[in-house]
Amino acid sequence: MPELPEVETVRRGLEQQTQGFEISRVEVHRARAIASPATPAAFAAALCGCRVGAWSRRGKYLMGELSRGGKEAGSWGVHLRMTGQFLWLEAPKPACSHTRVQLFAASNQELRFVDTRSFGQM
Repeated sequence: MPELPEVETVRRGLEQQTQGFEISRVEVHRARAIASPATPAAFAAALCGCRVGAWSRRGKYLMGELSRGGKEAGSWGVHLRMTGQFLWLEAPKPACSHTRVQLFAASNQELRFVDTRSFGQM
């Protein structure tokens, strides 16, 4: 399980890479990676069209601010658990077997949540 310094490093990386990232499409490859809302379809619907703002951390939980149309749209919470990690891709590549969630921008950039042990949740 990542310790607090590693979670803070991930937070800083997300803050740097995802400022202004507008989510145009979400693909959930493993339903268990979604803790809330209840279904992967509801999760995808909640995030599509949102722009990611600042990231904060509360203990080992990461929270990304979301906005839609210039208005606050809530937060996106993530816990990495033991092996969860984010990958930033500038161009699309095929998903690996451990890819749990893919978030795409209209500009072909992608934020990918990869978790070998499948304990991480959003």
